[in-house]
Amino acid sequence: MIAPVRPAPPPDCPLERYLHIVSGAWVPRILWYLRFGPRRFGDLRRDLGSISTKILTAKLRTLEEERMVVRTELLVSERQRQVEYALTERGLAFEPVFEAMEQASRRLTELDLLEAREAGAES
Repeated sequence: MIAPVRPAPPPDCPLERYLHIVSGAWVPRILWYLRFGPRRFGDLRRDLGSISTKILTAKLRTLEEERMVVRTELLVSERQRQVEYALTERGLAFEPVFEAMEQASRRLTELDLLEAREAGAES
């Protein structure tokens, strides 16, 4: 059976805008870590593991442009500054999405365990 052709979302669809922002491997992870509170650049880089400084900088700039993240310079001493990033209200709007992803992940783990038990019982 041929699936019916579905129309593309309209150009002004808000879902398309935010999918464009959060697509890719790094942005969801950046938002994930920032949801627990402000993080310094170096801490985020360590949290994310293999991300390059260049890519992290670019992703954070994009999130700033979209007003999802705010960048704050902290004066540590006369000569040393640190940069800290935090979610804005826009960034915090993704909290229900992360909660739903956590629930789905837990359910998938339960299903994996159930399937493994059933496969073991069949052997």
